[in-house]
Amino acid sequence: MKLRLLLLSTAVAGSVVVLPMPAVEWTSCAGAASCTEVEVPVDWAEPDGDRFTMAVARHAATGEKQGTIVYLPAGPGSSGVDAVTNEEILSVLLPPEVVEHFDVVSFDPRGVRRSSPVLCDSALVATLDRPEPRSQAEFEELLSAQAAVGADCRQRTGPIFDHLDSTQVARDVDALRSALGEEELNLYALSYGTVVGQMYAERFPERIRTLVLDAVYDHSVDSGRFAVTGALAGQESFDRFVEWCDADAACVLHNTDVRARLSALFDRAEAGTLPDPDAPGEIVDPAALTSRIVSPLTRPDLPAVAAEIARLEGAPTGRRLAETTPLPIFLQCADNRNDLASYADAERLAARTRAVAPDVRSSAYDIATLCINPPVPASNPQRPLDVDGVPPIMVLNARYDASTPHQGARHVAGQLPGSVFVTYDGMGHGAATRSACTRQLVQRYFGDTTLPAPDSHCPA
Repeated sequence: MKLRLLLLSTAVAGSVVVLPMPAVEWTSCAGAASCTEVEVPVDWAEPDGDRFTMAVARHAATGEKQGTIVYLPAGPGSSGVDAVTNEEILSVLLPPEVVEHFDVVSFDPRGVRRSSPVLCDSALVATLDRPEPRSQAEFEELLSAQAAVGADCRQRTGPIFDHLDSTQVARDVDALRSALGEEELNLYALSYGTVVGQMYAERFPERIRTLVLDAVYDHSVDSGRFAVTGALAGQESFDRFVEWCDADAACVLHNTDVRARLSALFDRAEAGTLPDPDAPGEIVDPAALTSRIVSPLTRPDLPAVAAEIARLEGAPTGRRLAETTPLPIFLQCADNRNDLASYADAERLAARTRAVAPDVRSSAYDIATLCINPPVPASNPQRPLDVDGVPPIMVLNARYDASTPHQGARHVAGQLPGSVFVTYDGMGHGAATRSACTRQLVQRYFGDTTLPAPDSHCPA
């Protein structure tokens, strides 16, 4: 089963205790960027306890500075430091007009890269790379493998492993706000970073000047609804791909039955006979096949989808050993319960997702299967938002986003009083720089807090 898929204070007895936070000292790092570290508690419930250093980077405004924007990184597991110190990535995240007038600051969230990363034994991680369970016995074997991996990761990572959820990260962000000397923050949250944005809006509404939630992760629904909504989003994006492939001779599958070809690949994946062209000797299971087809749709790169189908149809055989990798996906497990409790539950959910996604079969971006049996229960499980006193927020989503569904973004917007929901009527994951329309709306909002009319649309 493949693993798939930015004043120091703490809440005490319903109040907020403010602790002094020293100003940061910046040093030159990658390119023209500058870097620093901010020391924060491992557990915000014990602010005087153990601490760790959070890696932070800043890209200075290229023109006359208007303010500072803190980027809440995507993921779970993406590095905000890498994003801010890479001009190419930054140009995709935010409009150039915004980067011209704002310093952009970001960080590696706890458990990620330079900020006390989650580390695991490679041999144990490799045991998770297995076909989907076909019986209750195989389901229980999967849970045992997950338990072994989780216990090892927890032991190697240390105490921070128990405190990875987005409420803790939101408090880290407020520590960063204090260190930057800002009374209010401008925040740009992307994908999984929108969970941190939502948690920050709950806890520190008075400290927000502007907040853009882009490609929104709906943390308010259970794992079953999350999976079904994600499957539907993947199917809708795949339908757009099929329309393009039927109409455009540039598609390498043009004038063929694309749906039938993908269905044949799923038949082979379910039978355990679909070789992995990237890992000779390994097979591609149905979940991995969905991910390989749907992932390019989030960019969106339609030719890559066609090329991947053709490549998988002729995949060679051979063998390759798994490589070592950190597992920051445990950040998701800290925020989300995966409610599958048995093989029968998995089968029922599979039937629900196939009903709404007959071609792609399931969501490529579920709550991780690793979260079925984590070593630490979710400390910030899914629940409706409870936001009061927050300024108007821009909620932005592409209509056809196979990673963070439009339906989920609208659901989140409905829980944020005074928010404005903006739809980019095209494909892709993240919409802030997708078109002149979205760029202009984001620039104006950050510039003077002006929002468009409710339920605005930007053409594809």
